[in-house]
Amino acid sequence: MRRLNEVLRNAKLDGEASKPEAEDSTSREEGAPEAPPAVDEVCPHCHDAGFVRQDLPLDHPEFGKALPCRCVGEESQDVRLDRLQRYSNLGPLTRLTFDNLIRRGRSADPRDQARFQRCVEDAEAFAKDPEGWLVLVGASGCGKTHIGAAIANRCLEHGVPALFVVVPDLLDHLRAAYKPSAEVDYDQLFEQVRTTPVLILDDLGTQSATPWAEEKLFQIINHRFNARLPTVVTTNVPLNKFDDRLRTRLGDPSLSQPHADPIAVVHTLEERRPQEYRELNMLEFSMIRDMTFESFDLLDARSQRDRNLRENAHRQALRYADKPDGWMVFLGNRSRDRTHLIAAIGNQRRRFGESPLLVQVQPLLDELRRAMFGEDTSDYYELKRQLRTCPLLLLDDLEIGMGSDRSRQELFQLLNPRYLARLPTVITTPDSINRLLTDTGWERLARLLVGDADFCSVVPIGEMSVEKVEAVAPKRRRSPRQKSG
Repeated sequence: MRRLNEVLRNAKLDGEASKPEAEDSTSREEGAPEAPPAVDEVCPHCHDAGFVRQDLPLDHPEFGKALPCRCVGEESQDVRLDRLQRYSNLGPLTRLTFDNLIRRGRSADPRDQARFQRCVEDAEAFAKDPEGWLVLVGASGCGKTHIGAAIANRCLEHGVPALFVVVPDLLDHLRAAYKPSAEVDYDQLFEQVRTTPVLILDDLGTQSATPWAEEKLFQIINHRFNARLPTVVTTNVPLNKFDDRLRTRLGDPSLSQPHADPIAVVHTLEERRPQEYRELNMLEFSMIRDMTFESFDLLDARSQRDRNLRENAHRQALRYADKPDGWMVFLGNRSRDRTHLIAAIGNQRRRFGESPLLVQVQPLLDELRRAMFGEDTSDYYELKRQLRTCPLLLLDDLEIGMGSDRSRQELFQLLNPRYLARLPTVITTPDSINRLLTDTGWERLARLLVGDADFCSVVPIGEMSVEKVEAVAPKRRRSPRQKSG
């Protein structure tokens, strides 16, 4: 692949129509036909970019819009493709097309395969009619760069200029352009990348995180965001790891509001999940994956107060899914509501490339028992370590009176390290905190949930059943005076 400054030096994007040099009258005899242009002659108007931009004021609706240069209509299809490939900076990546792309990706997981195929379909639609942004998130080696290069090559086939740049390389070239001996002026190079008709930014997030680098990237991304210029971004960094300014421009789903006008479509191509999670994690089930915040029925309420509580629980869960911090306990009599909200949190985090673990308490205890007694291939201590340290643990259906003292001890041993490490955790229970606190054997665990109000939020999902205090309160001994009375 040629250096980016070499590519851009030969394909200027300033759009200013250069005046051809005065022709030497002695170069040919009067009346003689003009000699055909040399094969490598550069267009004086667009410098072989194939498009120009009009000199218009900033508030003009056509400001920044690329217009085909007059030379485009005069060149053959082969010459046009050759010119666009020189401009694209693809180099050897011209071999990466949709035709030789594995359309279901490299993962053996059917869910990852379906996710990858949907991304390829969107990428092909984008390449056919570049509009908006396409953001590809996934681990190294999952096929992001191939899709980005395939988009660029398809654009070139359709005669649309596309520029493919690897972000760390781009920043290196921008730094080099500051030098007095640089072949391409910094301002010219920066403007070329910022305003190219279609830009593919590969490996965003792998660059050195210096303030200068972050600011240059933001200026490029922000300009293209405001101008609605077609852009493709690939990254192996979860979007929530970027600063807020970049997250909003990259189309982080957690920041989208119903009235917003997001221009980016985000695809998480492949999730990296520990093997031990696969059979235990409920987020692997198709029915659970359909439980999202959008599909939660806010109108299924028994009273106005019940509806208000449901709407509040929905808001709290959505806010938590945006930025998991602390613990959250959902109380509710209807199991489908509890499971739906906790699953919606997990599904939202998976969209950001994370690997939360959603388990029901009873199957979890059964799995731990089998692993302890060697009845399963899972390693007991490794499984407990993963439960204690996973980025987000979602425990569904914690019920009082369930299991033995051993079960309660297992749960406390799982949750107490997470509490001490302040790791995000969500729990659902059909019981009230009152019952957990007063039921024999659960006091120690329940006090983890209510001992620190700033760290743990307790949120009812609708109205709870009316409980009689006598049913759960311990009996108090009568004093001798009461007996004699």
